[in-house]
Amino acid sequence: MFLRYQKKNKESTNYQFDPLDPFSLSSSKFSENQTNPIVKRGDVLWVGTTNGLNQINIKTGQTKRYYSGKTSFVKADTVTTLLLVGDILHIGTTKGLARLNLTTNQQVETNEEDLIGAHILSAFEIKEIESVGVVLNNKIILLQGNTKKQTITTSASLKKIIDLQTGQYILSSNKHQTVLFININNGLVKPTTTPVPSNVEDLFTDKEGGLWVVGEKGLFRATNTTSPIKIYSKVKTTPGSFSTTKTNIFALKDRSILKYDTKTVLINTIETQANTDNKNIYVSNENRIFLYERNIEEIRESGERIEIASFKTPINTVFSKENKMFLSLKNSGIVFCDLKNNTTTDYRKNRLLSKNLPSGASTFLLDGPTLWLGNDESGLYELDVANPKTPKLLQHHTYNKNNPRSFSSSSVSCLAKHSELLFVGTSGDGIYIYKEKGFDRFTIDNGLPSNNIISFTPSSDSTIWVLTNSGVSLVNWKENSLNNVSAEEGLSPYYGQQNALIPKNNGDVIIVSPSGLQEVGVGRLYTNEYEPTVVIESVELIDKQNKRHKVKKTNIQATHATPIIRINLTAPAIYKAKKTTFSYFIENYHSEWVDNGTRRYLELQGLKPGMHKVKVKSYNNDGFESINIAELKFEIIPPWWETWWAYLSYVLLVASGVFYYVKYQTKAQQKAAEDQRKEEELEEARQFQLDMLPKETPKDLGLDISATIQTASEVGGDYYDYFPQEDKESLYVVVGDATGHGMTAGMMVSITKAGLYGIPSIPPNEIAKRLNTVIKAIDLGWNRMAFNMARFWDNRVEFTSAAMPPAYHYHGETGEVDEILLGGLPLGSIKDETFTLEEFPFEKGDSLVFLSDGLPEATNKIDEMLGYEAVLECVKVNGEKNAEGQRDALLELGTTWLEGLQNQDDITIVVVKKTNPLD
Repeated sequence: MFLRYQKKNKESTNYQFDPLDPFSLSSSKFSENQTNPIVKRGDVLWVGTTNGLNQINIKTGQTKRYYSGKTSFVKADTVTTLLLVGDILHIGTTKGLARLNLTTNQQVETNEEDLIGAHILSAFEIKEIESVGVVLNNKIILLQGNTKKQTITTSASLKKIIDLQTGQYILSSNKHQTVLFININNGLVKPTTTPVPSNVEDLFTDKEGGLWVVGEKGLFRATNTTSPIKIYSKVKTTPGSFSTTKTNIFALKDRSILKYDTKTVLINTIETQANTDNKNIYVSNENRIFLYERNIEEIRESGERIEIASFKTPINTVFSKENKMFLSLKNSGIVFCDLKNNTTTDYRKNRLLSKNLPSGASTFLLDGPTLWLGNDESGLYELDVANPKTPKLLQHHTYNKNNPRSFSSSSVSCLAKHSELLFVGTSGDGIYIYKEKGFDRFTIDNGLPSNNIISFTPSSDSTIWVLTNSGVSLVNWKENSLNNVSAEEGLSPYYGQQNALIPKNNGDVIIVSPSGLQEVGVGRLYTNEYEPTVVIESVELIDKQNKRHKVKKTNIQATHATPIIRINLTAPAIYKAKKTTFSYFIENYHSEWVDNGTRRYLELQGLKPGMHKVKVKSYNNDGFESINIAELKFEIIPPWWETWWAYLSYVLLVASGVFYYVKYQTKAQQKAAEDQRKEEELEEARQFQLDMLPKETPKDLGLDISATIQTASEVGGDYYDYFPQEDKESLYVVVGDATGHGMTAGMMVSITKAGLYGIPSIPPNEIAKRLNTVIKAIDLGWNRMAFNMARFWDNRVEFTSAAMPPAYHYHGETGEVDEILLGGLPLGSIKDETFTLEEFPFEKGDSLVFLSDGLPEATNKIDEMLGYEAVLECVKVNGEKNAEGQRDALLELGTTWLEGLQNQDDITIVVVKKTNPLD
């Protein structure tokens, strides 16, 4: 019997003989002598057994049997092999071969006599020549349609057939002791007997065309790929001791210059007639030979050495073409030598020119009147050298953010002109191709093994050889393709010099190496056309501690605790497996495929919550895409604070916040309106307070008077006033401080001012007594008026006080200050209160300073009070000044002490200074 297994739904079906079921298999017996007894076409299986041929309908499961005695296209009941080519089914039996057209259901006659009644061992298709090979006991007959194309005689029965998929076929006997190799080339069939190791157990091929041989001594794999490299070890060189042209190699050896052709044949030897130690050699394409170090000299065929120029700085780059020589002096500048007229032009001596040129060149290229030069630090320069003695800088090619085709490298390593294109090699930025006034770029992203370019040389009209740090590549810039040759193909270490490449006429290239010359053949380059199968190997979730958690490839869910999905990839391959690359695409997220390089994993994070699907492709070393696209579905689970119910709670919270904010804002607006009303009232009270102050300052009795009130944030009850007498013999000065704030204090000030108008010419203590009686009679509750009053005469002062801070009497003659402090209660406290009167002289130069408690009791940022001692000291220090100067000094004292703070209470200052006597 045989078993059919369906991968898609993982179901299996058994097919076997049932004597009671005429629709079952004709026989359950198969033989090891059969080869490929089962073929499939659409929904039909054809099965050959040792007792007849069977046609099975896969959908219905019904079987139709064919026997030799009942149908002409089954020559014998023992079916040895089946082969389906197009619509033709080849049926091999122990008594001949028959062919059946499955479309017309008609037998196709086979008239070849060798096949009539013959024991057919096997049959195989040869697509290259549209033929079928029929294997008999001692021969292989190649049929092309009904015609025998060729007969191959064999020494043994060959049953196992291996198609290498390259126009090559291997046929082996049972024990694999005889192996026949068939090669199809240009329609010709060439059979060859191939030796194999003894005691071979089995032969089989892999998907990449490799042949595996299993035997007693282990397992080995053979391929039809060969190294594209041939090594010629005769030519030995050292760095700087060789130079190349398009056809020859020149090598320094002792005092000789050896000239080889590209076949490593020694053509000529030139004796230099002098020591060549520490010398470098350069040979132009006109075969002119130069030796250089700090000087440069030309070597003639006779060995004669002719010095061209000498410098203090070493020469690091030489270029010569058509009697024009350009030299680069290491980190110094550029020099031109006219080889025809034996003149030298040092560009370093031209200041205007040297500003625009680099301090040396890593490479030169002369193209007509244009000189291209590259520098390994400042990039690419284009010069007009129609007159090389006075060159002109055409352009310094640099990066332009507005031009995507601008030159964007600062390190140029080599230059080449090929197919009317300029090729620019760089150290780290790949290749730039200059065409149509712009640069196209070719880098590792296009398949180059390295972005560090050493040298160029042409191969064909559309290809160029590129030597890099990681091997040599044949680049086809028109098709954007390339072939890489590296150590894996047998490439030995080579020199990193511009002249290390030599082109050959057939498109091959020679690389100068320490071990000799390495020839890379174009025809020997192998293109890997194997299309790998990309597989998602495993999936891991990575948590915030960077720990990995392996999960199944189904029902993958990433949460905020494991936010990173790591997808491990593989694309099984044997040939250059390390150079397999991958790309991926996330549906509804990416607009194009993302290159993942050679990394064999993806790490996905930051995707929005929901279901996602990622697709993965792989590419072999030559860029052939995988035969399939691997897919993986996964889900991003949002954290609880990003779920729908969380968002609903946020909406409710915001709505509540808005509600309470509106409510708060309404209250705040009401409060603001109330505060504004109070502020307006306070401003009115403040203005009322200021309106109570005198509009003019009297100038009687030779007195210099200066007064001010510095209001606080709340309106206080500070007040001062002047009452000159009609006889101009005396002047009353009043300073008061009503208790409380706002309008109540303002009322107290108003009562006081009204009570003082029209006062008789009596002593100040009597006035205080009368005013106390008035205020007490009005009865403003607990509000009182502290009060200082002084009556100034020509040479004396009468002073009384009711609970006010002291006044300060400055003596102009001595500079001393008296503190005048009288006890007593504020006005309005006791009805019949009496007040003390003090009289003291007041001479020229004296000052009397009145204060409210706002200044001495002012508190700074560290809650310290200014104090009365500081006020007294300020009065003493500034007593010689006029009244205004003393007032300003006291205000400055308060401002300095408060350090920018608002004064807590009104500060009132009145200064009266005696300047002239009355007469």
